[in-house]
Amino acid sequence: MLFKSTSGRLLSSYLRCRCGPSVTARSASSFEQVDEDVPPWQLPEEAEYELARDLLRIPGTSQQLFLIQPRIKIGPNRNYLTTPQLQLEENKTLVETLGWKIVDHIILPVSSYDSTHVFGRGNFEKLQEAVRSCRTSASAIFFGSNTLKKKQLAFYRETFGMPVFDRYRIVLEIFRAHAKTKEAKLQVALAELPYFRALLGGIGEVPGSSIQMAGSGSGQTRDLQRQIMRDREGKLRTALDKIRSNRAVLRRGRKKNEINSVAVVGYTNCGKTSLIKALTGDVTMKPENKLFATLDVTSHGGRLPNSVSVLYVDTIGFISDIPTSLIASFAAVLEEIGEADVLVHVRDVSHPDTKSQKETVLKQLRELALPEKLLNSMIEVCNKVDMLPEIEKSPEKVSAADNAIFTSATANTGLYSLRERIEAVLLGNTGLTEKQIRVPQGGAELSWLYREAHVHFLEADVTDSQFLVAHVTISPSSFARYIHQFRKIQVLTR
Repeated sequence: MLFKSTSGRLLSSYLRCRCGPSVTARSASSFEQVDEDVPPWQLPEEAEYELARDLLRIPGTSQQLFLIQPRIKIGPNRNYLTTPQLQLEENKTLVETLGWKIVDHIILPVSSYDSTHVFGRGNFEKLQEAVRSCRTSASAIFFGSNTLKKKQLAFYRETFGMPVFDRYRIVLEIFRAHAKTKEAKLQVALAELPYFRALLGGIGEVPGSSIQMAGSGSGQTRDLQRQIMRDREGKLRTALDKIRSNRAVLRRGRKKNEINSVAVVGYTNCGKTSLIKALTGDVTMKPENKLFATLDVTSHGGRLPNSVSVLYVDTIGFISDIPTSLIASFAAVLEEIGEADVLVHVRDVSHPDTKSQKETVLKQLRELALPEKLLNSMIEVCNKVDMLPEIEKSPEKVSAADNAIFTSATANTGLYSLRERIEAVLLGNTGLTEKQIRVPQGGAELSWLYREAHVHFLEADVTDSQFLVAHVTISPSSFARYIHQFRKIQVLTR
């Protein structure tokens, strides 16, 4: 289908971008719900981005997909911890997350990802026959691998006469569907730019869609496309930089007030949100049984056994077979993880692919260049243990570390042990120490400790009834200030 008005809309969109709102016919009421401190052009809903949505959005409200599941037999790209059948099931779940359906599927061995066909001649003929048998029910092809090259997308679209989507694009669509807050929408818009830019990369037809760019072969149109993409990226980064600056101010405030954070990471739908809710009792949290339910960074207060307050940070889930750069677009997530005092890796050990999921998360965490101390002290949590047969409830059965904590967020199993482990790692990573300090009853010292440290409990001083012994957890900097302010002190333990 020829999208004849594309070039005109490109120019109109570009003029709105460069010349301001006076050029567009949109009414002021269109932006009534936008925060006053955020210009309208920084939001994905703005008219400048209508073309981008038209080209990247999959046509229609629902799709019936034929799923092609590649099987890598040998080589460095093969994942020996999983199977094609398990990969197929995850791809089905991705599609169902969008409310779409898989009408049929086929698993085929890959000949070469570098070739246009991907499959050998015999398997390609099998594929053609399988697609022909369900042409009346399938509306699109889903190629269940990371990212197909432009020539591959174009070849399969032309061969089967219907849109072709790879795994990267399906994940992008889920992100777009689940992004609710301003920050999430901005980050998704930035995450899709590399994929979108590749689709517009000087070719006439957009792979995986029924749209043909009118006049896209001309240098003028291509230059305009590139300029719009550059302007779009610049505006998105400007808006996100402002949000990141605000988050940085909040983090500095937390550090100043010595509020420690625990970043909770894991494969998508492993139960991170449910576990944080169980640890904190935060009734406002609404865990959902779906992939990528969490796209925003959220913090939730809780207490450890020694009464130290911490913030549990809920983060976006990881997933296999997508570029790390997709997750890296969520800069706020990475910053909160990197700045955390403790890192908790949550696993769904009831999932049949739990071993492969674990390696995916560890690999992507290493690629994100997190602080070595944070990675080395990471706590492994084997969650959903209540759904595991009794015979499987051991570290070796689920490829877990010997010191892994087994939990169930729904049955409240293992939560106290997890809090104890977080407490121990926190003390080691931050330099917090537990002390017994002798203080006069009703004195300024005790008031200071309540304000600047974590007082666990008090007990009478058996040598002098005028004094108490305060059991506290205190940071090195706070203890130095205490010594400076109260010269004559007695510390019973160090």
